[in-house]
Amino acid sequence: MLACIICQMENYTAKFKHIAPTFIYVAFGTTIATLLFRWVFTINSEILPIKEDIFNIWLPLILPWIPITIWLRPKLRILKFKDPDRLSMLYQMIAWGTMVAMMIVSNGYLKTATGKLVELNSIEQSTNLDTRFLKLKKIELNRELGSAHTDFRASGKYNQYLNFDSYFVYPFTAKDSNGKYKYWYGVKINDQISNKIEPEEKERKYQAFFQQAIKNFEVYKFSEPDYFEVLPHSDDREGFLNAVMHQEQFVSSEPIIIEPKDGLYSSRNGKKFEWIFGSFGIGFSVFLFALIFPKYHAPEHKRQLKGIKPQSDDLIDMLKFLIPKDEHYATSIILDLNILIFLLMIFSGVHIISPNGLELLEWGANRRAETTGGDWWRLISSMFLHGGIMHLFLNIYGLVIAALFIEPIFGRTKYFILYFVSGICGSLASIYWYENTISVGASGAIFGLYGAILGLLLTSAFPKDGKKGILMFIGPYVGINLLFGLTGGIDNAAHIGGLISGAVLGIILYVSDKNTQANRVDG
Repeated sequence: MLACIICQMENYTAKFKHIAPTFIYVAFGTTIATLLFRWVFTINSEILPIKEDIFNIWLPLILPWIPITIWLRPKLRILKFKDPDRLSMLYQMIAWGTMVAMMIVSNGYLKTATGKLVELNSIEQSTNLDTRFLKLKKIELNRELGSAHTDFRASGKYNQYLNFDSYFVYPFTAKDSNGKYKYWYGVKINDQISNKIEPEEKERKYQAFFQQAIKNFEVYKFSEPDYFEVLPHSDDREGFLNAVMHQEQFVSSEPIIIEPKDGLYSSRNGKKFEWIFGSFGIGFSVFLFALIFPKYHAPEHKRQLKGIKPQSDDLIDMLKFLIPKDEHYATSIILDLNILIFLLMIFSGVHIISPNGLELLEWGANRRAETTGGDWWRLISSMFLHGGIMHLFLNIYGLVIAALFIEPIFGRTKYFILYFVSGICGSLASIYWYENTISVGASGAIFGLYGAILGLLLTSAFPKDGKKGILMFIGPYVGINLLFGLTGGIDNAAHIGGLISGAVLGIILYVSDKNTQANRVDG
């Protein structure tokens, strides 16, 4: 018994020494690197106009997977699991959760701890406002130039909610040398309703919300907050600026938004600094406790110490799909373009989860008025835009599955033809069916690929004994997506237009190719 306990302790020590240091390096290295990057490029100087929401939420949720995948995941191979993929992912999730908490808390601390406070009797005392936080003893506003702007964004797993974010502003009475208003007092009021109700009901609920929001703004106690924040690049700042620009003739060339903050300035940091280490301690403790249970894989440990890499890695093979080659050449190019354009949108300031209509239209979304008004290029550009990261991931999944069946049959050129023609037909169906719907996404083109698969089931493209399996695999995907489209918030016209055009074009391309091959043989 004693020998067994000693052996288990030795095994745990080996696991700890091999994995724990990497966990620590990855967690603190990623957190510190992110904070340094933010300090240098967005706080100490505004070299990069990256919105705060990226650092506060989205970067902490996404960035940890890169170091975890590159450095921590290989170390976990010395742990023996009955279900290696699933249980290895559990340990990666613990590390991810730890890093997410550390990065969110540390970014919150960086924001509040580095912003200096300037105390003024009134905003008139400010000549060049180079500060993050303000105390104002006297607040004088021009109540005759109030303005408002509302952003509408869908949220939830299936876009089941519709959010109203109304931004109300009044200018401070102080004017710049040109007689324009530079400083604007902003108050945000929001609400959320179901996105599945009828458009008329949405309009009624919005009007009721907006009228109540106006009343709340008019009775707001503008002098009550202890301190104010000069808003940096963020979604809220853009919302307030949109409200300000309704009074464009009175606005300075570089308006500054000042927003009241809850609580006392002295308590703004709270215990954020302690919780950076507290969140790490909790996550690291859970991770170390979890190391007790899996067995120790000594041969794999020895291989890693010798620098011998595994013969195959599913994740690496999946990432290689992004490199254009072999039978997924065209698909990889399309995937890369979609991902690249999405990244450009995000770093230009577009909301990563639920971009609003104006943002999407600026990038080339499809809507009847703009497209038929001369912007016919939107029929294609909209195919490479996505309404948030979940929309992108779902389309990537659908594209890869369809491409595995289609590209090997048609080859690169005909595959491109099928993809783009189906996408354009889907876009045309959208503007024909919907008068004022803003449409984005590769769904029309992807449904064209699925339509081609279904159409080819009527030909000899697939083996007879495999057609039933293909139909059982593809059919539910198409059917479920079309049914979800009936619940609202999804451009079903583009789906149906792409599906039908893809089925017809797929059969035409396949039959013409077979005829061409037959003529060559006869010749």
